[in-house]
Amino acid sequence: MRVSITIDTEDEETAVRLLGALKDVGLVHAAEAAVDEADVRILPDTRQVLLRDEPVELTRLEFELLLHLCAHPDRVHRRRELLAAVWGVNDNYSGARTVDVHVRRVRQKLGDAADVIQTVRGVGYLVASTGRVRVDRSPNVVRLADRRAG
Repeated sequence: MRVSITIDTEDEETAVRLLGALKDVGLVHAAEAAVDEADVRILPDTRQVLLRDEPVELTRLEFELLLHLCAHPDRVHRRRELLAAVWGVNDNYSGARTVDVHVRRVRQKLGDAADVIQTVRGVGYLVASTGRVRVDRSPNVVRLADRRAG
């Protein structure tokens, strides 16, 4: 069973103390060491993309495309699959080149970090889990570890 707790507070200290208490009693696994050197950070809860802690302005579809690629790393995403997942288009008549155009725009906006999105010729796109890209959840959201009733 997976349980999520949202701490509705502006006081980050309270959220951190609660998380610490939950860790102390064994309800939360110690967080994996975060790589602070990630070039690109995606904050889905606030719909922000940060390039070395500087905001990157993306359109709604550009954000959704980048989030989808980065949330599912280490696999090749076919253009038709991306059209279905991001655009909601499930037909064989829509132009898959739309994906190419949006990937190009995202790469332009990522500047020298553009190579985090790799092209797999004739197939689609891939984001490798190299530590250069990270999808972060809000710091005020505490997720409990999976627990089984014993």
